[in-house]
Amino acid sequence: MAAHKETKAWTRDGFMISMDPSLVPIASLNKAFDSEEMYWAKALPEPAVRETLEHSWCWGLYSPTPSPPATADAESSDHAATLHEIAESVHKPSQGSDQSTEEPSLIGFARAITDRVTFFYLTDVYVLPEWQGQGLGKWLVSCVQEVVEDMPHLRRSMCITGESKESRAAKFYKQLMNMDAITEGITVLSAKGRGNTF
Repeated sequence: MAAHKETKAWTRDGFMISMDPSLVPIASLNKAFDSEEMYWAKALPEPAVRETLEHSWCWGLYSPTPSPPATADAESSDHAATLHEIAESVHKPSQGSDQSTEEPSLIGFARAITDRVTFFYLTDVYVLPEWQGQGLGKWLVSCVQEVVEDMPHLRRSMCITGESKESRAAKFYKQLMNMDAITEGITVLSAKGRGNTF
């Protein structure tokens, strides 16, 4: 049997993706929910965010620094130590309620609603605009797809975009997750709830 999904983590060039929902800083996530880039979401009360994290599979994308480097040549001589700093701080066992512990810097996120066996619905995928253009979104979704491929009884994985089936987003999910727009043979029904924003 595969390892419990929440324990999975990936690292690359000092960045880390973790499925541990306890690492997700709720204030940072809510700020992203309220941004124009996440047109499909809005900030939620903290208890509601906690509940969504507890009942979903989550992928948090964390940076080794709070903001992107200004230039590529601005790297310090101890670059390797800096790059692995985030992984070390995130994997440290908690020592009680140490107030000096900094939260990891959440720069991207993805969430799946799933029964963990047959169905997988991907939502809330984003990378902060200032971190885009570095392949981090592709890496994030590739990590999501790695988990999807570890579901031997999966019947369907889905996501909804607010764009046409020829859009950049549709091509992105086709390339990375083999998703296609449903064009014939089935009808997808939905009802908009009070939290719907598009």
